[in-house]
This record gives sequence, C-alpha cells and structure tokens, in this order.
Amino acid sequence: MTTERVFMTDAVEYDAVGPIMRSGDIADAVIDAVAEDNPGRDVYVTDRGDYLHIHTLMDCRLTRASLERNLGRSYDLSMLEIEMPSFAGRMQTSDKEYRWYLKS
Repeated sequence: MTTERVFMTDAVEYDAVGPIMRSGDIADAVIDAVAEDNPGRDVYVTDRGDYLHIHTLMDCRLTRASLERNLGRSYDLSMLEIEMPSFAGRMQTSDKEYRWYLKS
C-alpha cells in the first residue's frame, strides 16, 4: 500500500467522498489507485472490519488504468460495483473512470 498521503482514520469527514469497499485485494489496489489518481490530495481510509471507507475531500477520482496497474492485471471497471456496496458523495461513471464528488 502506498504510505505517502494515505492516512488511516477512525472517523469519516463530512466532506469526504469516495468508495466504500469490501476488504481485500481489490480494496487495497483501489487505495493505491486513488492516491495515484488524486495528486495533491490526501487519501483517508477508515477500516470498518469487513469494509473500508476510501475517501478524499470534496472530489475523488479512480481510473481503470491506475487500478489495473495496482492490481497487476486487466479489470473491467464496472465490476467494481460488486466490491463496492456503497459510496459517499455523488458518483459519475464511465468505462475509464469513476468520480465521486460533492455538489456545490
């Protein structure tokens, strides 16, 4: 896991947005990919046992390219929803990128 700019936290901030993932290899790759896709933003991870809240403040991007790079294999981004039972914020999706954000 990337350690720079990734912080474990006990609480989720009000303006935090991002995926809530089932714990496991996919979630670990998402953490690193989110850190890669959001330069200049801190990434917060709240461990809830079986689930991980992975979030940044106000806006969070995840690209298929960075997820595949961190997984070490190809991955259909739409399959992420199987591992993501919920999310914080609003979500936009495409076959190349997911974005969570707060509407201003």
